Amino acid sequence: MGLPALGKSSPHDCAELFKLHRHMMKRSLSVIFTGFALATIASAAAAAPATPTPYQIFARAKQYWETQRYPEMLEYTVAVTVVEGGKTKIERYRGGYNSSKGAILFDPVSDYEAAHPYVPKGIDFYIPIVHLGKPEPPVDYLGVPDIAPNYGFGIGTTSLTPVASTPTPEELVREIRAEFNDPDPRATPTPLPTPGLREIATVISKTKAYDITLEGIDDTERGQAYHLHMRPLREPGKYRLRDLWVDTSTFAPRKLIEGLNFVAGPGTTVPWSVSFEPIDGSLYIDREMALAPMHYRGLIYTQATVTLADLHVVSMFDDSLSSFQPCTKQLLCLMMQEP
Repeated sequence: MGLPALGKSSPHDCAELFKLHRHMMKRSLSVIFTGFALATIASAAAAAPATPTPYQIFARAKQYWETQRYPEMLEYTVAVTVVEGGKTKIERYRGGYNSSKGAILFDPVSDYEAAHPYVPKGIDFYIPIVHLGKPEPPVDYLGVPDIAPNYGFGIGTTSLTPVASTPTPEELVREIRAEFNDPDPRATPTPLPTPGLREIATVISKTKAYDITLEGIDDTERGQAYHLHMRPLREPGKYRLRDLWVDTSTFAPRKLIEGLNFVAGPGTTVPWSVSFEPIDGSLYIDREMALAPMHYRGLIYTQATVTLADLHVVSMFDDSLSSFQPCTKQLLCLMMQEP
């Protein structure tokens, strides 16, 4: 028997077959695209690095800070700005920093004080327990700045910059012999250690100073940064960090909030915001800003900022800069110093 003869297809049957074919094509493409999308998401999830813990972020920020290197001699300007009685007042001081010694130099006379020499007004009468007369306004709004441009605010401490020196002839010979693996025939071989007890390494456990939480990733002026909230577990006057923003790519500290600032004076009574700026590959303080009004010697500063500017390398410090402290028991004044 032969195959049954196929009948003629009607226009309606052709249309139905076309619809069925188109439906099957759409379904196949949908399955393909869905599979591709899932594979892409799975691949991206596998490739994406895990977010570090808050303590790892802080440790990386500390490591970043402590690997910073600075020129041996720097000079800069410290501008102290306050708003008092609705008026903005600015004093600028010249400063210097010797990174090989960790020494801060400064000129205690601001540009404003040099242009307007201080002249005492009125008379102060001192009677035991009672002080008569209105106190004189401070000559230095927040004190004489004794500030290093690379102070770490508790994040970390940079090492001193090695001083460049010319090697002696003996040192040159040793360097050449070491480079070419050429032993000195006059050298006495180092004796092997005698058997005996070895010194056991001591492990020192440090008590945690902060409870650190990751608040999220924030946008800053220099890109995205991890936002760490830091709660001191002891000695809040010593462990002053409250919030810290750390670059998500380099782990460079970008800005912070501390519970108080400086060692003495009105800055110790309010929280401060501090921002950092990279210059020639190294991180420096850019600006410190009080986050609340301050009271000082009968005045109210509704705003206060300390800005470091005009940072430049020098081969010799200006004669007006020194580390001499002008404050004594006979000459009472306030120094603006970090712990």
